[in-house]
Amino acid sequence: MRHFQDEKINQTLSLFLEDIPFILGDKLRCIFIYGSALHNDLCPGYGDLDFLAVLSNNLTDNEIEKLNKQRSIYRNNNEFYSVMLEGAFLPLQLIRGEEGQALWWGTRDEKVWSNNQLDLFTMYTIKKQGLLVYGELQNDVLPDISDDEIRQFLVDYSICMKEHGKGGRLHSIDWLLLSAKFIGWLKEGTIFSKSEAAEWGQTHLKSNWKEHLRRAKELRQNPSKINLPDYIEWVNNLDPVIREASNDLDRHLNIS
Repeated sequence: MRHFQDEKINQTLSLFLEDIPFILGDKLRCIFIYGSALHNDLCPGYGDLDFLAVLSNNLTDNEIEKLNKQRSIYRNNNEFYSVMLEGAFLPLQLIRGEEGQALWWGTRDEKVWSNNQLDLFTMYTIKKQGLLVYGELQNDVLPDISDDEIRQFLVDYSICMKEHGKGGRLHSIDWLLLSAKFIGWLKEGTIFSKSEAAEWGQTHLKSNWKEHLRRAKELRQNPSKINLPDYIEWVNNLDPVIREASNDLDRHLNIS
């Protein structure tokens, strides 16, 4: 297993990779880690330690109960990053677009899925960048996703952003960070972390909203700053900035 710069990540994954195979046995095909941890960009208090566990078949109710009991133990473990673990226990048939029974560990709660609810860009990211930490790499486990499919996902994301993109919360800055990340992919073909996307956007974007990426990165890396008056005011007035970022994404997608 790869050794991360942050020793707490190594310790958390060592614990996770002991507990989960014990619960799932031969049903567990492989586990991928993806997202900010791979870029040494994990931000406690803001981000998550993302994983995908691929299963050979549907979860049983008993397995879901055992996994959620383990999740409860992790939530009470403040020594490592166990509480930051977020991801899906996903059977192969759901990855192929069929229905079944899967489990999602979210930041706040756990949910049983009957279909794959990971978005297309997440699946693309795992396929391209995911780090295999358990099992054997097999090319048929994750689907191939074309650039055209990703572009259509970004068109749909932009529509969603216009409908739901609002300021007022700590995670409102994700609308800006993800816009920079997606435009970076369109321009460079690179999957940036959110902090990398903020840096790239400040250098390469031409629209005025890029000036807000510096503060968005600062707040992501130091989320306690959300309690400072100037950050509170800034976040509460992000609506027009988010709209500008959405319009910029449209321009890079050649949407009129």
